[in-house]
Amino acid sequence: MLEWTSTLIGFLIVFFIVGGVFCHFLLESLNTEDCTKIDRLPKTDE
Repeated sequence: MLEWTSTLIGFLIVFFIVGGVFCHFLLESLNTEDCTKIDRLPKTDE
């Protein structure tokens, strides 16, 4: 029983670490503020 419990706890720890890394890089790539830094609109004098 202790073997299954430790396996489950270890699996959950690894699962949360992988999920956290995935969410971190996903949110970093979907940062909406980057589009104004990279592709600035040209200023037009009207």
